[in-house]
Amino acid sequence: MKYLYYKASKKYGEGLLDRRSCLLILLAEAKLSNRIAVIPKFQLGSQHNNGKPLESYLIDAYLSIDKIDVEFMLEHHFLEIEKGIESNAILNIEDKPFDYNSTQTLVVRNLKDDNFWNLKKTYKAFSLAKLYHGVGVKFVVPLVSAPQHIKDIGDQILNRLEKPVIGLHLRRGDRLNKKLNDSMNEEVMLKKLSSFNYNSVFYCTNDRNYKISNSKFHSKTKYPELLGDIKDNYLLFSIEMYIVDSCDISVRTFNDSSPFFNIQNKDNKNYAICNYSMHGSNNSFTNVPKELVTCNYEDYNKDKRKIFVKRRPFIPRLINTVRRKLKTP
Repeated sequence: MKYLYYKASKKYGEGLLDRRSCLLILLAEAKLSNRIAVIPKFQLGSQHNNGKPLESYLIDAYLSIDKIDVEFMLEHHFLEIEKGIESNAILNIEDKPFDYNSTQTLVVRNLKDDNFWNLKKTYKAFSLAKLYHGVGVKFVVPLVSAPQHIKDIGDQILNRLEKPVIGLHLRRGDRLNKKLNDSMNEEVMLKKLSSFNYNSVFYCTNDRNYKISNSKFHSKTKYPELLGDIKDNYLLFSIEMYIVDSCDISVRTFNDSSPFFNIQNKDNKNYAICNYSMHGSNNSFTNVPKELVTCNYEDYNKDKRKIFVKRRPFIPRLINTVRRKLKTP
């Protein structure tokens, strides 16, 4: 048995999508090096969970990796095994590449934090992780699947929605600006969706005050018996993403927001409200198209960028930093 262990000195409390991408980088490198991935617990930030941070292995709770042929072991199961490995059978490294044919029993990446997408030298692992992950880094159907408990709840809601149905995800938090906000009001959204033949819309957003009153539009508030008792906002988000993915038409906010989970219907049925990435700045000066943007799947065999996340332009980042400072009391 050979193992790959990412050991981070600090855990960042980020969102589920960010933490999932880091998990899949680890799994991709384990796959390439033919090793068992030792999965650490990830911290899910309180900013997306009503002020309450969570720690989770992610697997089974929020995602399934059954379609990814990688052996793994949870960290707490590995600790006793680690004690029995001789020191000369352990390769300790930081962010540099290592020989994937290495004979050492254990390879440990000693990292300052668990933002694994900072491992920019592991290009091969990044390329494979993009295919596993999809969302925000490569517009493909990801290999990550929804766990059964998420499917069970999501399917009950899907079965109550009159077909054809549109799934609509509106991200109205950290990337919201005035132009994007204006493009999401009810009148504009109804006009943008008018070209589709549909009988119902399931919409979801991180904005508690956002509402569409049209009788064809339904949100989580219509299903209190299924969703009302869920206190874990990351679980609720995962269920909503499964529903949006499974609809006849899927409309998301950004043009690199591909399906969240692996789906059977791989037709080009995906659209975006704006024509820029979720990884950009807040794009305050960018016009939002009057019509929805068609999002086509990328070629699995072509990699457009070596880094996992596109670097944001400096000037917009500087403007945003100044704005946040001015708002700070």
